[in-house]
Amino acid sequence: MISYALLGVILGISGVIYAVYLAVWVLRQDPGNEKMRFISQAIATGARAYLFRQYRTLAVLLVILAVLILVAIDMPRRTFGLTALAFIVGALGSMLAGYLGMYVTTRSASRVAQAAATGGMGKALLVSWRAGAVMGLSLASIALLLISGFYLVFRSVLPDDWAVPLVALGFGASLVTLFMRVGGGIYTKAADLGADLVGKVEAGIPEDDPRNPGVIADNVGDNVGDVAGMAADVYESYIVTVTAAIFLAAILGLPTQFIEAIILFAALALVATFAGVNLLKTTGVKHPLSSISLAIYATIGLSVVLFFIGAFTLGLDSTKALALAATTSLGAVIAPLIVKITDYYTSYNYGPVRKIAEQAKISPATVIITGYGVGLMSAIPVIAVIVAVLGISYMIGYYTLPVSGFGELSKYLAGIFGTAMASVGLLVVAGIIITADSYGPVSDNAGGVVEMAGLPDEVREITDVLDSVGNTTKATTKGYAIASAALAALVLFIALIFEIVSSASTLLHKNLVDVMRESLSVLNVINANVLIGAFIGVSLVYFFSSRTLEAVGRTAMEIVEEIRRQFREKPGILEWKETPDYARVVDIATRRALGEFLIPGLAAIVVPLATGLLLGWNALAGLIMGAIVAGVPRALLMANAGGAWDNAKKYIEILGLKKTEQHKAAVIGDTVGDPMKDTVGPSLNPLVKVLNTLSVVFAYVIVLTNIALGIWPVGLLPL
Repeated sequence: MISYALLGVILGISGVIYAVYLAVWVLRQDPGNEKMRFISQAIATGARAYLFRQYRTLAVLLVILAVLILVAIDMPRRTFGLTALAFIVGALGSMLAGYLGMYVTTRSASRVAQAAATGGMGKALLVSWRAGAVMGLSLASIALLLISGFYLVFRSVLPDDWAVPLVALGFGASLVTLFMRVGGGIYTKAADLGADLVGKVEAGIPEDDPRNPGVIADNVGDNVGDVAGMAADVYESYIVTVTAAIFLAAILGLPTQFIEAIILFAALALVATFAGVNLLKTTGVKHPLSSISLAIYATIGLSVVLFFIGAFTLGLDSTKALALAATTSLGAVIAPLIVKITDYYTSYNYGPVRKIAEQAKISPATVIITGYGVGLMSAIPVIAVIVAVLGISYMIGYYTLPVSGFGELSKYLAGIFGTAMASVGLLVVAGIIITADSYGPVSDNAGGVVEMAGLPDEVREITDVLDSVGNTTKATTKGYAIASAALAALVLFIALIFEIVSSASTLLHKNLVDVMRESLSVLNVINANVLIGAFIGVSLVYFFSSRTLEAVGRTAMEIVEEIRRQFREKPGILEWKETPDYARVVDIATRRALGEFLIPGLAAIVVPLATGLLLGWNALAGLIMGAIVAGVPRALLMANAGGAWDNAKKYIEILGLKKTEQHKAAVIGDTVGDPMKDTVGPSLNPLVKVLNTLSVVFAYVIVLTNIALGIWPVGLLPL
């Protein structure tokens, strides 16, 4: 059965090679005239400078945590430093995934603009899609390669204790993603707000006008937030979900075929992604969204077919093979469903967004009220889908999967593994979803290059269509990312409970099933420790949201003052007689974003550790569940309300009502929604996963401390 893990390694390497091929193809396209190349290079330089400064800041924290993991986890458990190694490699993988995609997309904008000018819609769509595919394939391939490779190594070196080091891979990825999401979100929305408030609102110049000193920073933000940030987000969800499912299969004592099945399904989904990337129709295309949707649906459909074929090669009886394929396929097929739900609430083709646009005739207040209501309502169908998938996959697992040795809990645990497989199915198709998402910033920046380079109106019309589709794919991908975060967090939560029970069984020298019964008896909603932990988790979500929102406001204020200063001291800028100082605004956005992201990020590390060590493991479990229950709906609210406000403004513009009072009201709604959809909402995804992965990795220390303090298993307060 080891051959399936080897297949994962081989296909992971193949995917990286294919992504490199696509990157080379994109970079060989004509970058346009000298002015277009200058603009593209300025965006690339700013994005690279931001990421490198962010990585240098993170390096210090990563080294400190790696040493702590080595001393607190690897040395007591005699795991030869592999947990710390996996943590560092997971973090570096997240950095690499973000950088590779950002490197290509920042250099693609001028090439897409030139393709639109010389080859029309079809050529421009192909270039932007392949640029996005570099990100999608890099993400899925690197994740599969790391999981498969570390699984092989850890099973060989640590045959009895390899599962926790594998989860540490996800912890490293989650932690880096958390900081990238927070920092990138603050950067992109502060730059966007600053450029728009002074440029469009005060100076009355168009969006992406080269006279605006904030225009380069704004385009840089699209890449560090929507490309590097989103890629790292889904990359770590992929790793976290797959490693958590493997961990769960191992700790439940399932046969090796079930562990290998997880890697096999991930490898087969990557094969389907190879095909899906090449199924995009580019000739005779009137609206690119239909072509992109077809590529996504075809990839997921092919993945499902391959899951059922692959399941019957595992050597299992037909019932178990069908159960594995069915639960995994169930997760895969909800991806387009969630995308469609998000599209309904955020696209101007449907009622909710048009209702917001209609309210703009009255006042900005009614725009904000209606948009917030749409955001609240949008969370309900997504949560309903998640609940349905969890319930159905649980029932399939409950009646078919062979978990034994846990007494009356065995059937319950088999159902839990079924839900884990559904989560795997949702995440392993991430390659094609991120391809569509990364296409968005490329087309957006291409429109900016066309505007700044002064290309003809007919070229701008092409890039405007590509950009409008990109806005839709970016908005819908946020819904996918949030749903995947919810399922990943729930799988990890179950894995955490098992790791805590397993650690207690080892430290107390007691039977695992007896410890499990004892532990679960105090993990209930009437336990004060659990309730206290739940309120701490909810408070952490609100603290996190507050800090990131305020950070955008503070950073935008400084950018606004800088742009105003340049307009005031260099009046020739608006008359095309002087060149703005773009680098100054980029530097402000970078410096402030990196200064603001540390406190919320550190809170995500310190608060759960302190809760578990001082209040007890069940308070920590309550904290995580509180964060999931509060964080997932809030993330959906933030992302969808922001997307709806944005597209309500665009809908009014399509109607030819720019610079009217109705348009001004919609612009205010869009301004409010920007930090909600691109900063707060996305940063809550990695938050709930960092809380989980951190707790799994440090579960041994938490249990050891609880026993030493005499608060095992009831916690600080008696039941």
